[in-house]
Amino acid sequence: MSNYATITDLQTLKRPLTSEEQTRANQLIPIVCSLIRFEAKKTGRDYDRMIYESELVPCVDCYEGNGSTTTFYLSNAPQGLVLVTVGGQDVDSDAYTISGSSITFNAAPSGEILVMYDYRALADVAKGVVCDIVMRELNTPGTMLPTTTYSESAGSVSQSYSLPNSSGAIKLWPSDLKALGLKRQKLDTIDLRGC
Repeated sequence: MSNYATITDLQTLKRPLTSEEQTRANQLIPIVCSLIRFEAKKTGRDYDRMIYESELVPCVDCYEGNGSTTTFYLSNAPQGLVLVTVGGQDVDSDAYTISGSSITFNAAPSGEILVMYDYRALADVAKGVVCDIVMRELNTPGTMLPTTTYSESAGSVSQSYSLPNSSGAIKLWPSDLKALGLKRQKLDTIDLRGC
């Protein structure tokens, strides 16, 4: 099973990471992905299958080929039919390769490049949630006491802080579960006829 996000995704969607943060993020990403799979299993679902069975969404990426660049980075990883045109002419699938979310041409194209493909939007949702959780972990100071709010003051200047994950536990918030489609409403009933 692959991870739902990468270090590159984290740096693209959030912010550049220091080498120490990259090391931590490399360890956190698979843990968060496993946590998502575990939470899905608790609701009787397989999250990888949910992504695979989710609806395909069309996407078009547009680039300007300069005759020297061969690799272009797509908005998403294609999971459906891919159609590529350069300068309005269809390009044969033997003229390029797609790996993850990048397309590499055998010869550097010149002119307008259109890459049309389908992708699964739920995969992007999972990527965004993984990036959010990993950034929460990276932004939580490990030397702080387990409080949710605290304040500092010096003379007439004061600052107050709220730590989003003060305990340091790696966990999915209710908003994360809802975004992933894993939050279910519970319906409890009480049979009053037997009273």
